[in-house]
Amino acid sequence: MNNALKYVKILEGTGITREQAETHIQIISEILEGDLVTKQDIKNLDIKFETIEHKILQSEYRMTIKLGSIVTLAIAAATAVIKLF
Repeated sequence: MNNALKYVKILEGTGITREQAETHIQIISEILEGDLVTKQDIKNLDIKFETIEHKILQSEYRMTIKLGSIVTLAIAAATAVIKLF
């Protein structure tokens, strides 16, 4: 906690003992420590999102190629059937 000393002084100014004020700081620090997101956490998420986005784009590209192939085969088959009749 960056402003721990300031917080302790404010609490002391209201009549709370130094020991109690330090206990407040310790409790608040422990509560917040595990729940705050760091810049590194955000960078890691960005990397994961980029990886997922890349995989989705690759999948879309493959699906487009497959769909194009299916349409081409369907047109070729329809053309062949029409020529037979």
